[in-house]
This record gives sequence, structure tokens and C-alpha cells, in this order.
Amino acid sequence: MFSDIEQLVFSGGGIRCFWHGGFLSGLGDKAALAPQRVSGASGGALSAAAWIGGREQDLKMLMSEAFRINDANYDRRRSNFTPHQEIYRAVVETTLDDAAIEAIAEGPEYEVSLSCPPKHVSARMSAVFYGILYKLDQAIRSTPHLILPRRAGLGELCVDARQAARDGKLVDLICAAATIPPVFDVPEWEGDRVLDGGMLDKAPLPQDDHGKTLVLLTSIYDNLPQTDRCTYIQPTREVAADKIDFSDASKVTRTWEQGEADARQWLADRGQCG
Repeated sequence: MFSDIEQLVFSGGGIRCFWHGGFLSGLGDKAALAPQRVSGASGGALSAAAWIGGREQDLKMLMSEAFRINDANYDRRRSNFTPHQEIYRAVVETTLDDAAIEAIAEGPEYEVSLSCPPKHVSARMSAVFYGILYKLDQAIRSTPHLILPRRAGLGELCVDARQAARDGKLVDLICAAATIPPVFDVPEWEGDRVLDGGMLDKAPLPQDDHGKTLVLLTSIYDNLPQTDRCTYIQPTREVAADKIDFSDASKVTRTWEQGEADARQWLADRGQCG
């Protein structure tokens, strides 16, 4: 069905990104996906890595278990008063073992999008300012491809994640991609302060952008630029997971299950069941 897909894009969305795994699982071998290029932002960068490395089920299990152990989104013992950064990194490190990283290093082109705030503005102030513009853009335009943050000076950094895997930096890159202050501290990537790439574009296409493209979203948008070349697929309803709620394991499971159900419905609508 998707044998001619050359590009696969995983949108951002934090924990909502478990819809990606459920949807691809629901498609099963009917999809025949073998893209030449993969891209992702925010939590979608982890979705992409898990998919390329064959670790989607491991990711679901580990994240669910971490959320079962963690019962609150506030932790006064942490420097930023949340457990998110430590939990996320631990899950990423465990999920992306040596075999998965090797598969990613030898897999299709894989690009992770980061955003870069202006150097003369503090990172936390940038996060607040661009976060407001991000929310405003989403509310007004209802599309995954934002305009306002970019026009206001938020820069883009597209990183070759396959090379990062070869250099032993993939875990750092995946964690840097999901930087939402104040829940996460602002990291640097090769000397640049970076924020969540989803603040600039929720579903960034690869820089070498050509060919048939499948874009997997995690939220519902009113305005999708569907074309003969690009197919956007979004959840049929709002998913159970909250973007940064790390305290409810059931939301991971329910979001995954919705992805599976949406895939079955998507196939049925196209006469592909059975």
C-alpha cells in the first residue's frame, strides 16, 4: 500500500506520540513501508528511532513501567522540580540499546529537527516567548507547519541522526529534541542552545524533500496541506495522553490502542481489511 513512500515524518506531541506506534502496528505488513528518508521532531524523534531500530514495543513497555513507578509530575528534589528529564533519558537509554543504535546507523536517512533561540535572549525567556507564539499559531492557523515562531527569529537546526548514532550521540540528540522548559533544562547541541523542534514545525519534512511522503500526526488539525505527494494522517479523535503527563501509564496504553484502532479504520475505509 505504501511501497512507493519515500519519506516518513513523525510529528511531535510528547506522550501523544505513542499514537504513532499504535498506528504503524495496526497497519502491520499491509503498509510495506520502506522509506528512504525519515524525519521527526520532539517526541516524534523518539518514535522514529524506535521504529527504525525495531523497538516500538520495548518503548511502550518501558515508558508505561516508568509512569507506573512515578505518581506525580512534581518533584521538589529536582533542580527544575519535575521528574520528566530524568525519566525520559532513562527510558531512551534503555530502549535504544546497542543493536537498535546500530540498526539506526545503518538504516534510512534520518533527520531530527531542533529549534535554536536567538543568542542574545536567555533560553528560558525564549522558551516562554516562542511558546506563546507557538500556541497562538496553533489556535489561529490549526496546521502542523508554524509561521509565527520562525518569523520572530526562532532558528532551525536539522541534525543527521544516523551520523549521531555512529558517533555515539543519538541518545543525547533524542533527549535534546524533547526540550520543553521549565519541565526540561535547556541543553546545547554542538555549541548551540536548543529547544523542542516542534515549536518551529510540528511535522518537519526532510531537508532533501522530494518524493511521496507520509506524515503521521498526533493532534487534530483543521488545515492540512494534503497534496498528491504528501499524505497526512491524524487521530480520529483527541488521544488519551497529555503531552507531558508522566504520571499515568494507562494513557500510554490507551493512546497506543487508539492508534491501532485508527489504523484498522483507515484500512477499512480503503477496502484493505482482511
